[in-house]
Amino acid sequence: MTKMLVTGGAGFIGSNFVHYTVKHKPEYDITVIDKLTYAGNRAN
Repeated sequence: MTKMLVTGGAGFIGSNFVHYTVKHKPEYDITVIDKLTYAGNRAN
């Protein structure tokens, strides 16, 4: 299993990257870290 750490995953680019990766590489184990400043959104 491939492990991936994504920083900034609650922003626009990071969240789209994670959604794309989950859809196309479901075997990846993805961990997302984000500081959640003004640009971050928990809903992403």
